[in-house]
Amino acid sequence: MTSFSFNSDNGAPVCPQVMQALNDCNTGIETAYGADRWTARLNPAYSEFFEREAFVFPVGTGTAGNGLALGAVTPSYGTIFCHRDAHVLTTEGGAPEFYSGGGRMSLLEGAHNKITAKTLKRALHDHGTGNVHHMQVSTVCLTQATEAGVTYSLEELAELSAITHNAGMKLHMDGARFANALVHLDATPAEMSWKAGVDVLTFGTTKNGTMNAEAVVTFDPEIAKVLGFMHKRAGHLSSKMRYMSAQLLSYLERDLWRKNSERANSNARRVAFALSQCSGVEITHPVHINEVFAILPPALSEGLRGSGMRLRPWAVDANGHGHRLVMSYCDDLAQIELLEKACQNYTSSNLGISA
Repeated sequence: MTSFSFNSDNGAPVCPQVMQALNDCNTGIETAYGADRWTARLNPAYSEFFEREAFVFPVGTGTAGNGLALGAVTPSYGTIFCHRDAHVLTTEGGAPEFYSGGGRMSLLEGAHNKITAKTLKRALHDHGTGNVHHMQVSTVCLTQATEAGVTYSLEELAELSAITHNAGMKLHMDGARFANALVHLDATPAEMSWKAGVDVLTFGTTKNGTMNAEAVVTFDPEIAKVLGFMHKRAGHLSSKMRYMSAQLLSYLERDLWRKNSERANSNARRVAFALSQCSGVEITHPVHINEVFAILPPALSEGLRGSGMRLRPWAVDANGHGHRLVMSYCDDLAQIELLEKACQNYTSSNLGISA
């Protein structure tokens, strides 16, 4: 029996359109270090996408993107406010501190991994802004969608950005699943970035179909100047940049980003619905994007294992019954049907009905 797990969208293959773009650019001699034809098209293409002049810096990983973005707006004596469970804190090996030369993460609470305006205001009040004995307030980092798969509304983003800018800080958005959040909110890229007050964005694409291309995007020419030097010094100005740029361009063409994220989000809703029909299941966070967090009864977990599923444990239950399921744009629908069948069998057995 084939084993499957819905472990992570990072494990999905490269989207065929992106692979074709890589093949198409793989001919002839090009000028190195971003002086090629494909990289020359990045800023214009993303400026059109965001409806404002945008400055794009390709990187190979989300960790590099978040580190560079935060380092560009955070001095060594600065502090970065983020949720205590933010990916930039828990799972990136101190990259923001490294790229900022010593900046510190200040941790905030919030349901579903979201920072509220009230919490941010209180943190700023308690921090001691302007006191030389304290790290200076510099940056707020928001993950959209959050590590719990929940989105900030456009109104929430606007309110948080107003507080951020009134305090003289910059707003960074970790957009590892930016497209999935856009689709859920039915928002435009402009509405969820610069119109909401975002100064610098880590624009994720790898989870949604590319091979190894993420981008740091800013709408501020002064931040772009800093990023230009940091991008090179940090070792992310790739000599064969055309291969990263080709991916980032193909991601926008014919709304590929939207089609892939719509499919992944839809798959998650389907899985969440199947699980929610089973007694004893608790969906622990609203399902906004392509992630489902659930506490499962042991009998259901056993039934899923019998169907060939090995779910990834996730720390949402003291008894160890919590799991995270992440769907992708290319999930095998037969696997989703197996999960649905296992859920139906579990429900039938609880009701005393022969499957």
